[in-house]
Amino acid sequence: MADEPTRERVLSAAWGLAHERGSVRFTLAEVASRAGISRQALYLHFDNRAGLLVAMARRIDHSSGFVRRIAATRDQPALPGLRQVLRLWYEHLAEILPVARALEAAAITAEDGAEAFHDRMRAWHETLRVSIDAIAGAGLLRQEWTVDRATDWVWARTQPVVYDYLVGRSGWTPEAMTEQTIRSVVADLVEGA
Repeated sequence: MADEPTRERVLSAAWGLAHERGSVRFTLAEVASRAGISRQALYLHFDNRAGLLVAMARRIDHSSGFVRRIAATRDQPALPGLRQVLRLWYEHLAEILPVARALEAAAITAEDGAEAFHDRMRAWHETLRVSIDAIAGAGLLRQEWTVDRATDWVWARTQPVVYDYLVGRSGWTPEAMTEQTIRSVVADLVEGA
């Protein structure tokens, strides 16, 4: 970590703490200490804790390859592309679930971390919108759906809390949950499915 630029060291330290604890309940002083810098130096890179959490969440989306893999789905035909986007989401969610749920809890209680959760979930909503717009553009979207309503529907069904409930608490395997969701989404949205 010492070879990383300071901003990257801070983000690595924050992610490490969040991942270890399954929580975003850490102080900036803890992050600074783990990154090997002063708390004042941390403020040179991040205005506040909320800004750090947003940057941390965005960084993991990029550094994990999730954003790159999602972008690659745009070269696929609409329906296989949507299926792949959902598979990639659940693979990513399995990796980041403890932190995603902690940020989700922060959003509910209006604590620091709320903006990070909303930022990432807005990005997920837009990702789904692009995929569903492609379904509509290919003439596959059922007539009773608009792109906006279909996007909202799929977005709501793919929330971290749903994954956590089914996989973490009800004994579904990640694969079974992923494939059932894909079948259900396609059956709901796609004409003739």
